[in-house]
Amino acid sequence: MTQLEIQTSYDEVPYDSQPFPQSHPDRLATLGRLFGLSPVSVTRCRVLELGSASGGNLIPMAYHLPESEFIGIDLSRRQVERGSKAIGDLGLKNVRLQHRSILDVDHSWGLFDYIICHGVYSWVADEIQEHILAVCSQNLAPQGVAYVSYNTYPGWHMREMIRHMMRYHANRFVDTTERIEQARALIDFLSSSVPTENSYYGMLLKDELELIKRCKDSYLFHEHLEEINAPIYFHQFMERCRRHGLQYLAEADFSTMLTSGFPAVVADTLRRISRHIVYTEQYMDFLRNRLFRQTLLCHEGLPLKRELGAEDVKPFRFASSVIPAGESVDLRPGRKGSFRTARGAMADTDYPVTKAAFLVLGECWPRAIDLPTLYDNARALLDPTAIATQDGNEATRVLAEDLLKSYTGNVVEFHTWQGDFVTEVTDRPAVSELAAYQARGGGHMVNQRHEVVPLDPVARQLVSVMDGSRNRDGLVRHLVERVRDGTLTVHQDGNPITDSAQIENSLRAVMDQVLPKLARAALLVG
Repeated sequence: MTQLEIQTSYDEVPYDSQPFPQSHPDRLATLGRLFGLSPVSVTRCRVLELGSASGGNLIPMAYHLPESEFIGIDLSRRQVERGSKAIGDLGLKNVRLQHRSILDVDHSWGLFDYIICHGVYSWVADEIQEHILAVCSQNLAPQGVAYVSYNTYPGWHMREMIRHMMRYHANRFVDTTERIEQARALIDFLSSSVPTENSYYGMLLKDELELIKRCKDSYLFHEHLEEINAPIYFHQFMERCRRHGLQYLAEADFSTMLTSGFPAVVADTLRRISRHIVYTEQYMDFLRNRLFRQTLLCHEGLPLKRELGAEDVKPFRFASSVIPAGESVDLRPGRKGSFRTARGAMADTDYPVTKAAFLVLGECWPRAIDLPTLYDNARALLDPTAIATQDGNEATRVLAEDLLKSYTGNVVEFHTWQGDFVTEVTDRPAVSELAAYQARGGGHMVNQRHEVVPLDPVARQLVSVMDGSRNRDGLVRHLVERVRDGTLTVHQDGNPITDSAQIENSLRAVMDQVLPKLARAALLVG
């Protein structure tokens, strides 16, 4: 596929441009520091995104990090123009999107502290793949971190079979919409025709159908129907990186790097047969049948620290949605406490300071706090005799080790940076100008944790006007006006409400539920 053909396909079917939290400079800086690098602070950094689409990933970063510089390039003129309009509407001066080819990037572009290439590498020709890695080498600052995502084997062997079937059938049609519809129809036909009982093939088709039903047309088209989709084994990808003077730093999802999730005998075997971290990662891909990687790279020759301990986590901020798994937690020594996060990750501990720290983190969520503050607040919850036999340094060390363990299990997040949001609802609540702009435009709502926040119509209407000038009564009046002009409808027991007093009371009740949710979603700034 030529550069022009790629440009045309993404102009015809724009890719769903949205934030990817795992590619945020804060995530890259965190993992860089954890493994011994000294990456530049995300508050004053330079970022390049290859394949930035309409800026759904880059623009929120630029908005929330105003002292940093962001450059995105994409071959789709339509998407670049859309993103550039948003940049202009928001008055952002620290970000620009350019209608350029990745092949245009050379030494003259200068050095970047963080380079991002999400959803591009597997979908472009060999020449461009090589240049992506060349950019990650020649344009990466000495302590910089590059992020490259790609489809990988062995998992993609099975999905590739499905892709080939869809392309065989869909390529009979010219119209893009019809090609997408026919691709869905083929998988539907296959999954309903092939028995699933005692048939691995039938179960595979059924699983793929469920995935395709949930995915958007843009994803199906660019993932399955494009001419190029070239998965690669991890060890092959790293060999290409080595030729460009790059080495493996980490995965953006740190928990996938650990052998601790396997049975002890499996983990022991992995350690015995793996002479290097690349070998370990490749064998784990074999065991997991991995489909997709989000690999972080840095310059070859930089010393990396692979054995982590309490001292390595002390510089970070910590956040967690963790709450007690039961009704309450006994903070006394020796009493096990169970905790879970909003996404279902679990942690057990009997150490009083760690139990108390989890309670503090859950109360502070979604804000991140530093270790001294976390420790002091945790100690304040404990009976002074609970850890009387340990001094503060020892207790802090144990807490830090427990936080590291919790990080590996996706229970606690590590951060180098904290977004400027509040967790309490004020008399005149406010969201950022970016959030209000996105609410009015009907696109993805992005919070200050670089996450998409789903909003119902009432919440979106609230966010669109929450600039701090309206109190709660004013916000209710705005909602009532939107009901009167037909923008919103209010229902009770499935029937529209027409009585004015009932409408106002209903909207006030809904708003009282929505505002705390917006606070917990890191959308409020005042």
